[in-house]
Amino acid sequence: MTDLLSHAILADTANGLSLLLESLRSGGSVMMLIVLCSFAAVTVSTVTWLRVREPVLMPAAVVEQLQALPQFATKGDIAPLHDFLQRNPSMLSRLALMAVSGQFTTKQECTEVVGQKAKEQLHALERDMPYLEAMVTVAPLLGLLGTTAGLVGMFSAFGEGGSTGPDTFAVAKEIGVALRCTIAGLLVAVPAVLAHTFFVRKLDGISMRLESILMDTINTFYQHFEVQRAK
Repeated sequence: MTDLLSHAILADTANGLSLLLESLRSGGSVMMLIVLCSFAAVTVSTVTWLRVREPVLMPAAVVEQLQALPQFATKGDIAPLHDFLQRNPSMLSRLALMAVSGQFTTKQECTEVVGQKAKEQLHALERDMPYLEAMVTVAPLLGLLGTTAGLVGMFSAFGEGGSTGPDTFAVAKEIGVALRCTIAGLLVAVPAVLAHTFFVRKLDGISMRLESILMDTINTFYQHFEVQRAK
């Protein structure tokens, strides 16, 4: 029974692969371009997902150290926090190190400089998003191009029939090509739209949380260490 089930699964898989290859061949160069768009969309989505993971950008350990900033102020020694932030390679560590470096004379100046640097870092996270957005637009257009080419082939098959009538096999084949290209374009575009929307929302959330953490850090730093300098 198990052997029969295994053979059936293998047969179905082989049939599915053969149908897929036939669809790719029948779609011609347009279908190949759609396949390339799908590879590009998957690659950009994977790279962006690896880049925007919050544990990598804003590790919990760094957040805890920044929240303990008043304790460093009480001890009068912020060097351990500086050392910790320098060892951590995350985006939050780099920005927080700048915020608590004490190189800015006023809190407003620190806020402006760190805010500008944070915008640059967030922009770097978005650098591959335009490619994903392009796939959202290009894939359906390629599907439409393939559909148009299939319709041209279908009408050509009608015209080549002569007195005997159109070749129904050729007509059906061209209709199939047109529909396959449309389906392929949508199969690439729909997941790309979902991925693009997800990453936009994800980056918005990261931006808001990063701004909140940095503002709290700057306010706490200047609240405590300005008093110590005044003494």
